[in-house]
Amino acid sequence: MNTKNFVLDTVPNVFRTTRIDSFFYQKIIGMCNISLKIASFNDIDITVLVNMINAVYRNAEDEIWQKEHLRISAERLTEITEKQELLIALIGNEIAGCIHLEPVNDLLYKFKMLAANPKYKGIGVGSKLVKFAEETALKNGANTMQLELLVPTNFVHPDKVFLHNWYSKIGYIKQSVHSVDYCHDGISQFLKTPCNAIVYQKPLI
Repeated sequence: MNTKNFVLDTVPNVFRTTRIDSFFYQKIIGMCNISLKIASFNDIDITVLVNMINAVYRNAEDEIWQKEHLRISAERLTEITEKQELLIALIGNEIAGCIHLEPVNDLLYKFKMLAANPKYKGIGVGSKLVKFAEETALKNGANTMQLELLVPTNFVHPDKVFLHNWYSKIGYIKQSVHSVDYCHDGISQFLKTPCNAIVYQKPLI
């Protein structure tokens, strides 16, 4: 698969529509079939995806993280793929987006690292990935889906406001507020500015 031109978008910008060079091209893309699947190593290039994810996150969350912080490593993405926790959206043979679906326990799953190819923004790739993650978790026996949203405490981040509103609209309810280390122990040392981790959950049944 040719992934040289695949650029991952960060979560805050997943669902925002951007200008596409041709109105008619956008209409054609909108009519494309989006297929969803659990990723295998035949579907992705680990090195390419890792480099793109880290580059885009550095750009999108520069106000939050120190420069040396990497969003993900090749080893971690390989592990996620091996565990069959990486879900992807495809349009033809091109990756349109991805999401990490992780079991917390038998009844609770959570999703993170939701990302969309900017070429396919505005046609529902992110929404389809979230729905696919929910359906996969439910099929595996879960009754609740969770996500954690990292939010700065000393300024308003527009993308975080957007995500709060979107998650609330699709049924996710704010449950609690924690330190950032709730998400990953020790990660707070890489923050540039104080943040909280806000936990949202949605009943699947």
